[in-house]
Amino acid sequence: MTTPRTGGSCMPSYRTQSTLALSEPEDHVRELTDWIEHASVVTGVPGAQEVWDNAYKWLRLAQGLRMITFDMTYDDGGMCSVGGDFDDVWTEMMEEWQLHQVRLGYLRAALEGFVRLLHPDTARPGLAIEVAERQLQQHAEALPLHARAVAEHLGTHSPDRAGDSAAPVATGVVQAIALHEKDVHGLVGLPEPINDEDMKIYPAGHAEVCAAREASTVLLLGIQLLMAAAVKEDRVAAFDDKYLLDGRWIPHASGDSLWVDEEMPYGEYLAVLHLAPGEPPEL
Repeated sequence: MTTPRTGGSCMPSYRTQSTLALSEPEDHVRELTDWIEHASVVTGVPGAQEVWDNAYKWLRLAQGLRMITFDMTYDDGGMCSVGGDFDDVWTEMMEEWQLHQVRLGYLRAALEGFVRLLHPDTARPGLAIEVAERQLQQHAEALPLHARAVAEHLGTHSPDRAGDSAAPVATGVVQAIALHEKDVHGLVGLPEPINDEDMKIYPAGHAEVCAAREASTVLLLGIQLLMAAAVKEDRVAAFDDKYLLDGRWIPHASGDSLWVDEEMPYGEYLAVLHLAPGEPPEL
């Protein structure tokens, strides 16, 4: 029989806090795609709009991803009584893991497209994000909330990779791309269910799921930083206002949080679009 087991789950605290929690990747990418939809590249370089549009379409692809379906059943002629339970749990595990893995690939394609456009002098996304991070620091711009924590958590899944603490998102982007490279070349082992002494089957692979999820988030944050720096340089322009019809919590300069349920310029929304809206305050 199958039994849920959550003791091995990997869920960073920045995803579970009551306010200003980090959104799940499917919500994060939806809001970032909406922002790109209301922005435009400002350049006279031939073909720039085509590159922008293509990167945007990869982002749309990531935004449109909802589920991955697997069927890991194997007919062994009834030789193993627990085989069906194993296959069912493995199917669920692969569907969750590969959902994040496929999204990671789409986000990498989007990020690299925007890097080619905004930083044509470098083919390395990590370097482009590092330039954006340092540029924003010069303008006294803080990193998006949780950005450092996400990059540091991803680093726990890649302990052999050191990075520049002054540019944590860039370091995280390099790690996320390295993780994706291992996946596409078959260098990552596939997690399988585990069983206890009573032959109860449990899901495993929590670390693999977490790594893929946080890697996707790091790439999304990387695109945010890339766009924020480009807006500062007037190479990307954001138009219109974001209508927060349902409201959301946003960080406040005082260190507290502020409930906003009206229009917000898209230029400002870029810094908070990765946060979960949260529940409205009690009246």
